[in-house]
Formats: sequence, C-alpha cells, structure tokens
Amino acid sequence: MKVAFTYPPLESKKGQALLSQNRQFQWSKSPTIAFPVIPASAATLLNKKGHQVLWLDAIAEKLSYSKWLQQLKAFQPDFVFIETKTPVIKQHWSIIKKLKKALPNTKVILAGDHVTALPQESKKNSPVDHILIGGHYDLLLLQLLSRVKPSRGFNPQRPNLNKLPLIDRQLTKWHLYSKDNGNFKLTPATYTMFGRDCWWRKDKGCTFCSWTTIFPQFSLRSVDNCLKEVDQLIDLGVKEIFDDTGTFPAGKWLQDFCKGMIKKGYHKKISIGCNLRFGILTKKDYQLMRRAGFRFLLFGLESANQKTVDKLNKGVQINKAAKELEIIKQVGGLEPHITCMIGYPWESRQDAQNTINLVKNFFKEGLINSLQATIVTPYPGTKLFKQAQKNGWLKTLNWSRYDMKEPILKTTLTNKEIHQFTQSLYTAAITPEFIFRTLKNVFRSPTQLPYYLKSTTQYLARLFDFK
Repeated sequence: MKVAFTYPPLESKKGQALLSQNRQFQWSKSPTIAFPVIPASAATLLNKKGHQVLWLDAIAEKLSYSKWLQQLKAFQPDFVFIETKTPVIKQHWSIIKKLKKALPNTKVILAGDHVTALPQESKKNSPVDHILIGGHYDLLLLQLLSRVKPSRGFNPQRPNLNKLPLIDRQLTKWHLYSKDNGNFKLTPATYTMFGRDCWWRKDKGCTFCSWTTIFPQFSLRSVDNCLKEVDQLIDLGVKEIFDDTGTFPAGKWLQDFCKGMIKKGYHKKISIGCNLRFGILTKKDYQLMRRAGFRFLLFGLESANQKTVDKLNKGVQINKAAKELEIIKQVGGLEPHITCMIGYPWESRQDAQNTINLVKNFFKEGLINSLQATIVTPYPGTKLFKQAQKNGWLKTLNWSRYDMKEPILKTTLTNKEIHQFTQSLYTAAITPEFIFRTLKNVFRSPTQLPYYLKSTTQYLARLFDFK
C-alpha cells in the first residue's frame, strides 16, 4: 500500500499553525515547529512492514495548497493520514472534501484527540473514510491496513513500545523540525517520547489535558531501548533532545537512565529537556540529571492559586514550588520553564494577579528561565470540557474559536482583561535582575547569542499573539 502522512497547508491571518506534537493548538507569528513523534513512528512502522510511505508536512515545508496537492497526486496514495485538532477540524473537513474530488480512489484517515472524542461529527461533516480512536496511531494504522475495510476505529491493548522500530528520522524529514523551536538551545535538535503519555493517573490525570484521553494507560519504554535511540540521534548529529512524555519517568527508571547516559558518555554529546512535575524529585535526582546532560525542565504550574490547581487535579502543592525551584537553582546548570494559564471560570481578578505576582518573583529571584502563558481552552473529551458544559461556562461551540486567541469560557473577567493578564505573564520576565543575568550569560558564552536573540523574537511574538 502507498500511504501519505501529511499535514495539509492551513492558512490564517493569525499566523502559522502550531499543530504537530502540540497538546494545545495555537496560531503564532513566531512558529515553534515540533517533530510529530507518534505519526513519525507510524510512518516508520508501515515502511518497515513493506508499505510505501510519503512524508509530506506542508506546514513545516511551507508549501502552498497547489504544490501540496501536486505532490500528493504525483504519489497517488492508497491512504492519506491526517492528524487533526479541535481549532482546525473545520478546515480539515473542507480539505478532505477537495482531496476526495482530486483523488477519488484515495482513502482518508483522520486521527487525534478531537476525533477520538467526537468521531461521528467528522463522519457527518466530511467524506472521511476512517477515524482512528486513541493515540497509538502507529499500531492503529497497522491494524487498519492489515484489514483494509471500513471501521469506526481500533483500540489496541496496552502496547509494548520496545517492540516498535526506532523512528526513521530521514524518512520523516526530521531536519524540518530541528531548529525553529523555543525549547532548543543547541541545534540541530529533535523530539522523543520515552513514554505515552503521563504517569500521573490519579482520577485519570489533569482535567484540561486532552492527551490523557487518547492515552488512557501510561506506557513506558525500557531504559536500554531509550538509550539506543539516544545513540542513534547522536550519530545523526543531534545536539539536543526534548522528550515529550507527559511527565518524565521518575524513581529507579530515571536513575538507571541517567547512569546509562553517563556510563556511555552520551552526557558529553547531547543535552536533554523534558516535562516534569513539582513535588516528585529530590535534590539528588536533580544533581544526577544534571550530570547526565539534562538542561531544560518544563513544569506545569498553571496557576498560583491552590484551589485552581486542585480543581485541575494537578496533584501539586503551590507553596512548595518555590522551594523546589530554589533546589534546582542550587544544583546549577538546569533551566526551569513553567506554563501558566489565565481565564479560569472560578478565578477572580485577584487570583489572576496572584499568578502574575508569583511568576514575576520567580524571574526576579532567578528561579525560572522562561515561561509559556496561554488562555484556558478545554477540548472535547476532557474533564474540564465536560465541567464547562455542565456548568454553562462555554461561550461557543464554534471549534475554530478554540485556538487560545480568545477566551471561550465565561469568567468574571472581560476578554480584554484576560488578554492583558496573559500579556502580563510575559512582561513579568522584564525585571532588572533577569535582564542582568541574561546579559551576563551572553557575555560569558557569546556562542549562545543566537539562542537569546531567537528567544527575544519569540517573546515579542507571544506578546503580539495575545494583544
């Protein structure tokens, strides 16, 4: 079979589509293009099984619709695979209709968290042939192509990820995603996923996260399997990895992985970033991670208010976050990044200001190096979306407006205030102390100047995104 893995061109005055490998979709004037790990694994698996594969990411390659369609026609695929998300589902419906007219013998496959939550909606609004329910697109596609008959979806059992082939980075054009990413200080760089998705499973995870809905069980690769991939990436010339497992594994797995990195000498050749949770790791853990080559640590703070964090089922104690960040600062060489959101239906203006004040203090004290601020946007299938439906919080069910450019939840704040508070989270970084430390780092390591210039450009773009 001939299978095309594609991200069709998506156009908007709001900016470029940040679709691949993103739990939350945004349009941005300063795009951060991320390597889509699961679709890449699917392409690799099918290629290994003898299928002919085309990787065609029109967003990453900046292809026009006509050039994208021209390449698809030249390939004449039996199947076209498209990963979608809530804010662009309508555009994908329109593209599928055009695609079926241009390639009437081609079957179209849709996957993603939105169609997992609402599969019949896409069947009703587009001539899509198959919808994959769940997040293990690689195994789902293999099952589908081995049966080649219409189906509402497949749900594989908990997979053994160690049996999957390592991703063929050349086949999936990894270089397209190797530079334009705010998480990368050293390039070329790429994404991995040592686990799918997050091991935090109390009451099925955080209420706003859509990826826990498509990965209902946490799956983890062995340490040896992950080290084998690191070795492959080093040989490819990769200088930095961001592992996008929902929360990086802790405990003995983490210790064995770090010791393996050090024993094999990989820590001298490659840098690692990952998603973490507050309240899990000790100072010894952070010291070991630093020796193993870790640098970028992403924490989901989400709010400075404990009541909000509890409602989100984060399982985090906000009053202990500063102490943990202080420990990380003492270890040295690790660069914490936090995520925050504005626009919770139950938060007051003072609650939002509390988050801004806490973030500003973190920057002032040198406890964090960067942050991402967004507007709360629950997707169908998540607990937060169900709560919003039940409580009458939703302003609209027009999916195109779920792109974090505007608040879609009813709150005591006006839209203008929510945008101003979101911008204020970014401007919280502008403290004399933070600016001085940044300049000091540049003078100490002039080779990092391009990274700081890129970070400044992306920072200004974020301010514009939430104007």
